[in-house]
Amino acid sequence: DTYHAERHPVGQWVLDWTRAQVDLMRPGPHARAIERVVRALAGTRDGATWLAGQLWGVAARCELGEPHPLAGRGAPDFAFDDGTRLAARMRDGRGVLVDFDPAAPLRTLAAGWRDRVHHVAATARDTLGLSALLVRPDGIVAWACDDVPDAADAAHALARWFGAPVAA
Repeated sequence: DTYHAERHPVGQWVLDWTRAQVDLMRPGPHARAIERVVRALAGTRDGATWLAGQLWGVAARCELGEPHPLAGRGAPDFAFDDGTRLAARMRDGRGVLVDFDPAAPLRTLAAGWRDRVHHVAATARDTLGLSALLVRPDGIVAWACDDVPDAADAAHALARWFGAPVAA
């Protein structure tokens, strides 16, 4: 249901960048002037970071209405301490609820979506300061939490993206 709202801005971004690249390849003084400006921008730390984020897509963000800055972005491929990675946990097309707390405070909640969402309770080498996150099958972070996860917030995100829970 959110496909158009999420993907249309990305398509517009792709068209804008394609048009800009085509304009840079045209012969003439205007294109050369723009090329010099872009090269100067790329020669600065902030400019290079911005350009890399745009070109690699890591700066892209779908507006999901979630307040966390990671929500709507592609999920980092976390390396879990058991040697697995997040990408490997997503291969079957289900969502993943990652719980970085070894006590797994979201385990009981996650059971309601066990047919559509993997619950991963594992520590990771670098959690980026997160305590939990929900990743959609397309790799987009649907919900994330830095503090103690609020079960009601997690349940709301699970229901929004994966429907109603199954009976216990």
